Amino acid sequence: MKSLPFALLLTSYAMMAQPVLRSSNLVGNAGSYDTKIAQGSIFVVFGTNLGGDAVVQNASLPIKTSLGNASIRLAPVSGGGAVDAFMIYTTKNQLAGLLPSNTPVGDYNLTVTYNGATSAPGRTTVTAQGFGIVSADSSGAGQAQAQEFRSSSAFDLNRFTTGALGSFTVAPARPGQVIVLYGTGIGADAQSDSTGGTSGDKTASANIKVVVGGQEITPAYAGRASELPGTDQVNFTLPTNVAQGCFVPASVKVGSTVSNTVTLSIAPESQNGCSHPSLSEGQLRSISQGGTLTLGSILLNKATITISVPGLGTLDTTSESATANFAQYGTGNLSGFGGTQGVSGIDQCIVNRQIATQDQLVAPTIQALFLDAGAQLTLNGPNAANIAIPRVADKSYLKTLGTPGIGGIPGLPGPAPTAIIAAGNYTVTGTGGPDVGAFSAILAMPSPIDWTNKAAINNINRAAGQTFTWSGGTGGGNNIVAIVGASGVRAGGTSSAPAFDTATFACLANASAGTFTVPASVLTQLPASSGSIIDGSGIAFAGVEMITDPTKGSFTAPLTKGGTIDTALFSGLVGFLKTVNFQ
Repeated sequence: MKSLPFALLLTSYAMMAQPVLRSSNLVGNAGSYDTKIAQGSIFVVFGTNLGGDAVVQNASLPIKTSLGNASIRLAPVSGGGAVDAFMIYTTKNQLAGLLPSNTPVGDYNLTVTYNGATSAPGRTTVTAQGFGIVSADSSGAGQAQAQEFRSSSAFDLNRFTTGALGSFTVAPARPGQVIVLYGTGIGADAQSDSTGGTSGDKTASANIKVVVGGQEITPAYAGRASELPGTDQVNFTLPTNVAQGCFVPASVKVGSTVSNTVTLSIAPESQNGCSHPSLSEGQLRSISQGGTLTLGSILLNKATITISVPGLGTLDTTSESATANFAQYGTGNLSGFGGTQGVSGIDQCIVNRQIATQDQLVAPTIQALFLDAGAQLTLNGPNAANIAIPRVADKSYLKTLGTPGIGGIPGLPGPAPTAIIAAGNYTVTGTGGPDVGAFSAILAMPSPIDWTNKAAINNINRAAGQTFTWSGGTGGGNNIVAIVGASGVRAGGTSSAPAFDTATFACLANASAGTFTVPASVLTQLPASSGSIIDGSGIAFAGVEMITDPTKGSFTAPLTKGGTIDTALFSGLVGFLKTVNFQ
């Protein structure tokens, strides 16, 4: 057999080592993973063969434009000189760089060079600002990696309970306490780029506000962190009347831009931890100290959505589903389990600001490591006889129940919905799988609520507050009603999945109350509604949702590797949403 020519061998080797950028979302803000890069910010680049197998980190100042034989270059699409990023770290499939503050805004072709081989270019955009908050698990979501100031020489990391995490102390934040958030993307500061200097506070010049639980706070300092190139810190004091709970949403506004949303754990001074509807203080402490919990959730969900369509009138659609999952949870994703809209208690409200699609607003995705409990689960109960709930690709379980009904179109009423979810006892069983063994769960579903003043709520005067009334939902324990709403304007996305810059609110009440008034102090934090979800120009809706008593419906399930699920809940949710106008 003849050997390949030496030149061909070199070509083959170069091709194998060629850096390759990810085909979409190839860059992200190092805190939020937003796909645009702010001037002077730290960003990450994703792909393959971008660096060596070992992690190489910059270890001294000033930082340089090459590290571990890897570099990042951005060439303006419109022409002009290319920009070399300062290098923060390199790995095989991910690099981190710092964009020089003097880089002009606009579109760029980004390339990575490693060991002399250069990738094909990928497109990215440079903006003036785009702040991303660092989260505790570095995912850009979940609990913030926030510091709580105790003294000039002592601080805690924000977690669900008091305790220790390695050499750090942890605790929930307290009303009136000074908090420090870290991130990147406030904007240009050339003094920081390579040496970690700072030109000082940007609060006024960049119009920076922190939003916690819907309250807007002016920081005491917002700018570069000393000796940390490209890293911003935002110091602020929590109001004494701040919302409390395990998952109080927090974000940072820089001018007209809004950061990713993270959560803060906030509790009164008298408590060792925040209050969770279904997890004990001990379980929360385990997560606060770096552990995980294995949790199970089963949900019967019935939703009626009313949409006003120009030229057609009002359309109602009702859908029902059964979902389930068994998963491992930590600081980053615990808010996806058994929570009640992130609100800390009955007769309280919380406001959140985020950029998200309609589906993300109505049904947020849970980022978790799901466990396999078998090919299917089985639902029995009123109107339900041995209904299979199949396992889907991510090892969670989903079954659409009944036949969705659509009404309201003159001459085309649509099929009558086949109702499955009603008052009575439901059972979900599983025969077991590779991760979770056989189990049985029971839910006593109360008579579902009815939103009694739904027809009267079309135009909500934000300055006057809005009263919601309902009936039913009072059997089987202390059931909860969540009064919810959202208002936002188009802020990107695609024609099929537009993204909206949205403020949402959620308030909790006992189902037995039958009424709740959302105060003006909450509603005025929402923008006036404009546009329509029909054409993707805006979003505005309000509604009520009954959630079965979080202390009921608990069950257990064995784990095949030993032990049992830490906590598992079988819950029901019946909700109504309708499009409205916020004025």
